[in-house]
Amino acid sequence: MAGVLWLVFLSVVLPISRADDRPNFVFLVADDVGIGDFGCFGNDTIRTPNIDSIAANGAKLTQHLAAAAVCTPSRSAFLTGRLPVRFGKNACLAFSFQQRARGLYNVSRSICPFCCLKGMAGTDLPRALIYLAAPAGLPRSEVTFPQMAKDHGYQTALIGKWHLGLNCKWVGDHCHHPNKFGFDYFYGLPGSNSPECDPDHLSDMFAGPTAKIFAKRMYSRLRLWEIAGSLFFGLLALKYFQFIKWKTFIVWSFIGWSAVILLYAFLANGRQFNCIMMRNDDVIEQPYDVSTLTPRMTLEAVKFLEERKAKKEQFLLEVSYWNAHTALLPYKEFRGKSRHGLYGDTVEEMDWSIGVVMATLERLGLTNNTFVYFTSDNGAHMEIGDAGGSNGIYKGGKGQGGSEGGIRMPTLVQWPRKIKPGTIVTEATSQMDIFPTVADILKAPLPQDRVMDGQNILPLLGGAKQPSPHDFLFHYCGNVLHAVRYRPRKGKVTWKAQFASYPWLYGTSQCSLENLVCFCDVNWGVTFNDPPLLYDITNDPTEDRPISADSNPKYQEVLNVITKAVKEHKQSLTKVDNQFTMPRFFPRPWLQPCCNFPYCNCREGVDLSPLKITVK
Repeated sequence: MAGVLWLVFLSVVLPISRADDRPNFVFLVADDVGIGDFGCFGNDTIRTPNIDSIAANGAKLTQHLAAAAVCTPSRSAFLTGRLPVRFGKNACLAFSFQQRARGLYNVSRSICPFCCLKGMAGTDLPRALIYLAAPAGLPRSEVTFPQMAKDHGYQTALIGKWHLGLNCKWVGDHCHHPNKFGFDYFYGLPGSNSPECDPDHLSDMFAGPTAKIFAKRMYSRLRLWEIAGSLFFGLLALKYFQFIKWKTFIVWSFIGWSAVILLYAFLANGRQFNCIMMRNDDVIEQPYDVSTLTPRMTLEAVKFLEERKAKKEQFLLEVSYWNAHTALLPYKEFRGKSRHGLYGDTVEEMDWSIGVVMATLERLGLTNNTFVYFTSDNGAHMEIGDAGGSNGIYKGGKGQGGSEGGIRMPTLVQWPRKIKPGTIVTEATSQMDIFPTVADILKAPLPQDRVMDGQNILPLLGGAKQPSPHDFLFHYCGNVLHAVRYRPRKGKVTWKAQFASYPWLYGTSQCSLENLVCFCDVNWGVTFNDPPLLYDITNDPTEDRPISADSNPKYQEVLNVITKAVKEHKQSLTKVDNQFTMPRFFPRPWLQPCCNFPYCNCREGVDLSPLKITVK
């Protein structure tokens, strides 16, 4: 009898014990912040003591890579553990036929035999969602690690930026909403923080060379009326000469003018339509006040943590900052306090917020068993001057999917129970690794019906002296393969084959100020290297000394291995619906979120005094 009771006791207590041993999770994701913007990665002019303390108390990852160099596909890959080309988060124009016909596509077929497939990040088209009223977004077929945590009993929340779509068929279906992908609670931006969200144009981005871009945008609005007038008088002429009937004239005039008015509305009133804040399914502020976003998000994060502690619930919290994506408009207490204008103010504001979150964990006694992860979604935006950050020693930046500056992210992980303070991981890791790493911690199986590109990096975080779990990492710009990383199982060198070279301005690693970002294909000046440039990325992380057959006997051997890997990788890709075709990318009025209809205007009142914000 005693033995039976003992078995019953073990069957009840041990599962509880195992569950209690599982950590909580806090993910802190910055926006457009480069690896050179933090003290722990070498910056000595922007004050980031709270972020630096995570490095001191945990692990610093010096070769942690985003799966894309722009936010929408990068964030998708982070949540799903999969390359965006696998699920329609890269936009790809029919570039292979068009450009080969024009003799522009010169990549060796043996090295890069596909380069353009249907998926989710763009080539000529923008590679991130711009309009909330467009039906593009993260496909419902994808599984995220917050969903996995939720299935294992965790309370989950996303506070801040989503930017992975909202509606599909009508304004209330919320098919791409965070609540549909594992987040029990959402408070934040369904889209992004863009320059038009700054009502007073205080952002640094509205000064200097980039001001021309926005002047052009105003010019494009005027051009719309010219198009409308030409359309109207053209139809009138066709009617006058009896080529069409009155009914046809009226119908096409109505369609044409409606389209122009719709386009004008979205171009002229982007702040009203796209700068929106939500709490779960409800629009609570339209347009939002950029300057209060970070304090309000911080307050929500503190409340979430306190509620979980009070209810003794395990949790997964992602705080996804708008900092430091333009418009740069930090809270009044932070303005003018840094040595780097509004950009530095914005980064220091984020550091303050992270300090409040970390202090809350400590106050609630949760620090020791909380897995804290800090990263950025892509590299600093070099083309916007003072409104952008620093990518340190690495070349390139946002938009350049094959450049180190675009994809090598400032990343830190703290978990006192498992990770020793001061740990440094120099091996290549990926943001896609978080899914399988969380799965390993939860003892949860990975999805078996799809290819997972991430790998479990818990051993590396624990200090194991072993190679990266990735033999290869494939670096895309949109749907075009721009580079491949190769880590042999033996030795200490990581190689990188660079298929594409960007049209950098002379003496810089940034592209045309007029275009605001580097693009992905030859139509925008990208040169495809045949044969590819090969770098020893371990000993030459700045990519100053390409390897050649004459300089290194391993050149051809390494290139052959990478060539084979690319071919095998191609075979693992399947056709998927493109989320960034023009029909999905174009805004639709019936998908537009709107509070206080038809005015689409509302304001959330928030008392920020509990935060006691003071900045020296």
